[in-house]
Amino acid sequence: MNLVKEAIDLGFSNAAVMDTKKLVFVPEYRNFCEENRCGCYNLNPACPPSCGTAEEMKQRAFRYTNTLVLQTTLEDSRDPAQYKKDKLRHNIMTEKLAGKMEAEGITDILIMAAGPYKHNSCMSAYCVDAQKMADAAGMLCWENDGMLRYFSQILYS
Repeated sequence: MNLVKEAIDLGFSNAAVMDTKKLVFVPEYRNFCEENRCGCYNLNPACPPSCGTAEEMKQRAFRYTNTLVLQTTLEDSRDPAQYKKDKLRHNIMTEKLAGKMEAEGITDILIMAAGPYKHNSCMSAYCVDAQKMADAAGMLCWENDGMLRYFSQILYS
């Protein structure tokens, strides 16, 4: 199964497979969760503090050898309702791709969503440095170009 092709066919703007060891974890990023910017802190079991400590989540991620990085790039409409809708679409596509992987026999996977999604923790809860992940995957992350970039990951061995 060509995961990058499957991702693009599903509608992602970009996808790449990288070694999970290239992910950079910054425990201080947990502060974003504690500031409760998404409104899920201490409410959603996929979010801190219920999901585990930053170190526990890092160790969970390092059980997997490969990381499929998924990106959706869209024009920034500055509309909060559209932002949530686009992020939900990105997470639904991630879930569909994970389902295809499972159907092909890749059953031990870990999803890091673009914001908490169902039972999947987000990259902030895992404390993943998105810029360094994007650099390692050969993708743009934070650019001053009027575009929004949503990321998620599917880790597998």
